[in-house]
Amino acid sequence: MEKDTMRDFRTGSAHDGTPHPVDVHVGLQIATARKAKGLSQSQLGEAIAVTFQQVQKYERGTNRVSASTLFAIMHFLSVPSAYFFDGLPTESSGGSEPFNDPLTPEMRAFLSSKIGLEIVEGLCQTPAPLQRAVATIVENLKVKDH
Repeated sequence: MEKDTMRDFRTGSAHDGTPHPVDVHVGLQIATARKAKGLSQSQLGEAIAVTFQQVQKYERGTNRVSASTLFAIMHFLSVPSAYFFDGLPTESSGGSEPFNDPLTPEMRAFLSSKIGLEIVEGLCQTPAPLQRAVATIVENLKVKDH
C-alpha cells in the first residue's frame, strides 16, 4: 500500500476520501445485529432518533457513529459494546501500527450492500464444510484470464 493512501489506525486519516475501515467494520456489525433482530433501518433509526438514511450511512461506514449514538444502538440491539469492535486489531496485536485493511473498496461495497449482508449472514449459519463448498463454487465462477 502506498504511503499516501495508508490510513493511520489511531486517527483514521486518509487522503483518498474512502470510509475508514474501522467505520466500515462498525457499520457492518450494526447492520448484522439489526438484521439478526429482524429490524428495519427505519425501526433502528426511530429508536435512536435518526432517519433511516442516516442508519444506512452508519451501516456503510460513510458516516461515523458518535459514542452516544453507538451507546444507544448497543442498548437497543442488546449487544455488548465490544461486539462492534470484535475482529479489529488491539494494542497488543499491532493496534499502534497503521491499519492495513485487507478488504478492497469493492469488497467493502459488497459487504455493505443488502445482498452482501444476506450472503454473509446465511453463510455464517451454515456448517463449515458447506461454507467451503460455496467458496469452491465461487472460486470456479471467477472470470479466468485466458
